[in-house]
Amino acid sequence: MNSTPAEFRRALAHAFPGCVSEEEGGLCLTAGGTQLYFALRSEKPRQIGALQLATLHVDIAVRAGDEAAARKLLAQVDRATLRGGG
Repeated sequence: MNSTPAEFRRALAHAFPGCVSEEEGGLCLTAGGTQLYFALRSEKPRQIGALQLATLHVDIAVRAGDEAAARKLLAQVDRATLRGGG
């Protein structure tokens, strides 16, 4: 992702108020009986000319909930963390 850990956390917390907690090395999102863990690792920023973009590696694990609920929640996370552009 082109994001910092703090930007990712802000996006999640804004989309899911009161559902995001910090854990060692990442974030936990608990909503409606489903729990996702996001392991976050900052990587070397990408440089395109004078533009420098943050790079974040995110590994996702389902800790609770069935597959359908996890997919639905992950789709909501995807929409919440989209960046503008065009």
